[in-house]
Amino acid sequence: MDAGAPRPAGQLLRVLGLAFGLATVVGGVIGAGILRQPGVVAGAVGDPVLIIALWVAGGLMAAVNAFTVVELGASLPRAGGPYALVAHGFGPRAGAAIGWADWFNGMSTLAFLSVAFAEFLQRAGLFADRPLGLLAVALVLAAFTLNWTNTRLNGFAQTLFCGLKGLALALLMLALVLGPAAPPAPAEGLPGPALGLAALAMAMRAIHNTYTGYQTPIYVGEELQAPERNVARAVFGGLGVVAALYILINIALLRVLTVEEMAASPLAMAEAAVKAFGPEGGTVVAMFGVLSVAASVNLRLMTHSRGAFAMARDGALPGVLARVSPGGSPRLALVLTMAGAVLLAASGAYLALVAINAPLRIVIEIALIATLIRLRRAMPEMPRPFRMPLYPVPAVLALLLNSALLAAVIWEDPANSGIALGALAAAAGFIWWRRS
Repeated sequence: MDAGAPRPAGQLLRVLGLAFGLATVVGGVIGAGILRQPGVVAGAVGDPVLIIALWVAGGLMAAVNAFTVVELGASLPRAGGPYALVAHGFGPRAGAAIGWADWFNGMSTLAFLSVAFAEFLQRAGLFADRPLGLLAVALVLAAFTLNWTNTRLNGFAQTLFCGLKGLALALLMLALVLGPAAPPAPAEGLPGPALGLAALAMAMRAIHNTYTGYQTPIYVGEELQAPERNVARAVFGGLGVVAALYILINIALLRVLTVEEMAASPLAMAEAAVKAFGPEGGTVVAMFGVLSVAASVNLRLMTHSRGAFAMARDGALPGVLARVSPGGSPRLALVLTMAGAVLLAASGAYLALVAINAPLRIVIEIALIATLIRLRRAMPEMPRPFRMPLYPVPAVLALLLNSALLAAVIWEDPANSGIALGALAAAAGFIWWRRS
């Protein structure tokens, strides 16, 4: 094949190694959430011991969910993430419904991360006179430009960016642990939260959102070298690093801030840095947020364009979106994913985008667990380089936990959950009608 000619539909390049997998799991999980959500959790539960316990529980829940991702990703190394796996287990209609949900979920994630990027820029004193939506769109376009080049270059850049932000977060945590502890100064006028189901649901939704992103290897299974080994190594290795950082960060924040101060701040880490080190500390945290979110946006654009590519290859989207450039990038799928993210990011509505995103993400996780259970029953002899330990206990536990979390999220925010699940139901109905 001519090196300058487009690659036929369906041919990606297997050029991504274990370092990419590890870095993208760490980078895919660490984003704006760890800067924003500690305050949400503190405001919901109000007790230091319970705060740490919930972050530990969130890490354990992520590990239980990860068993499903790793078994499926190592056994079926394909492009497209949840779409390709659910389609293999339940057929093209169910796969397309989950694929559409995941694609929209990806575009909305790109959008709210880009809005967070704009907020961090302005907190650092940059472009304060520019609308948030404009800055958010600019980031999506910059990530699109890098993704347009080729898979090898983008993979190298993504590995570098994600490694840097993991290191930067570790250094910020160490600075707070080793720096001066501020004397307790409870804020006046803040009533203590009444702990109940709604509060726990709010806290666990925030933590769950902060731990997501370890699924990135299943989107690039056809491009990852030795996926039968590297999916497990990347997911569990990266998730272990992230969980340790998150728990230590919350311990460090509670060393510097009172629970009331954490709850009152939309960026608790910046608040802690300012209190411990002065105004410069807040600027440093804001610049970390800029780096962290920019890397996450580039990664999400890469992975979710693979979802559109895989759906196009199988006929769930127009086949032209499955064309691949000489460098391995599905450029037309990339364009469409970028366009959707730009439209959503231009709104600048961070909280609404996060709220709509949350139930879809849980539904996708439930669909993956159900796929694993179905394949275990229907295809017991299928080669499985990684097998979920103690099956079916973790699968049933994950299914129950995610179902309970979905119910709690719907109960806590019925309006935005209704928008998300209504859109999913409409898409599923259209797919069933179109294929009938």
